[in-house]
Amino acid sequence: MDTASISKFDYHLPIEQIANKPLPRRDYSKLMYLDTTSSNLRNSTFSDIIDFVQKGDLLVLNDTKVIPGRISLKKETGGAVEILFHRPISKNIFEAIFSSSRPLKINSKLFYKNKNFFKVLSTRENYVTLVEESNKSIMDILKKIGIIPLPKYIKRPVTDQDKRRYQTVYASKHGSVAAPTAGLHFTKKTINKLIDKGVKINYLTLHVTYNTFRPIDNDDYNKHKIGKEFFMVNKLLFDNIKNAKLKNKKVIAVGTTVARTLEHCFSKNITTDFQGYTDLFIKPGYDFKIIDSLLTNFHLPKSSLLLLVCAFAGKDKILKAYKYAVANNYRFYSYGDCMFINKS
Repeated sequence: MDTASISKFDYHLPIEQIANKPLPRRDYSKLMYLDTTSSNLRNSTFSDIIDFVQKGDLLVLNDTKVIPGRISLKKETGGAVEILFHRPISKNIFEAIFSSSRPLKINSKLFYKNKNFFKVLSTRENYVTLVEESNKSIMDILKKIGIIPLPKYIKRPVTDQDKRRYQTVYASKHGSVAAPTAGLHFTKKTINKLIDKGVKINYLTLHVTYNTFRPIDNDDYNKHKIGKEFFMVNKLLFDNIKNAKLKNKKVIAVGTTVARTLEHCFSKNITTDFQGYTDLFIKPGYDFKIIDSLLTNFHLPKSSLLLLVCAFAGKDKILKAYKYAVANNYRFYSYGDCMFINKS
């Protein structure tokens, strides 16, 4: 079997351990601490994260904000179409992922409220480009009629609780269709405790799209198209990274989105204010250039996110940790528990 076979990154997960809703409090989640040098595992709770970081360490978080990016539309024929916002093109033109029993026709209308509609400009695979010809802001429309796009494995309607909890407490820049889930465990109190300890906290922005969780449908994961995602960084972040490295302090990425963004920037020698797109596909064999520790949730089997985590800590160590998590009743995926991976 090919060494790049995604089937090697599979594991058994009882369905009841998929977190279907958030815990009563964000910081009640379990935290597994994995030291890759010793392979030791330690059970803790997220509120104890303060014990795993030191004064002068740099914690980097993604301040993207989830938008209500899923909409149900109707064709002129009456048929249903569900779309998921993908990326803006202009104020009133955007690209979306669509699901429909039949192909969409160019110049056809998709109605979203009474006589209001989007017009189909183009399609490719399961992507559609739509325009709102009355020049209304797409973001304003989404805020009025869209719903929070919970992952499809959560088999229940979206609630008012989801509008608050499927969002980090520091989210500020609208643009994601999925939460940067490692950040969901933080409370404002936790952040203040970290600051009081002397931990530096910086933010970057990466807007999470369908590309982040697109299934790998080829057994050779090298053939997977990771796609592009928009990010924004600033010079202060890079100055603080440089300072942390000079003082032998750790750069801690909160989530895979932060890890990808930082590694992309350092591979491209970006060290100042910048915005653009990353298509970095981190998989086993990747040489990490900047992050020393990674806080991350437990990811789906055979996913690009699991590949990234395995690249960081080693496949055998991660799959062993996941097996341990299953045996010890950890909760998995977006609303689930997390792990703190320390490499040095």
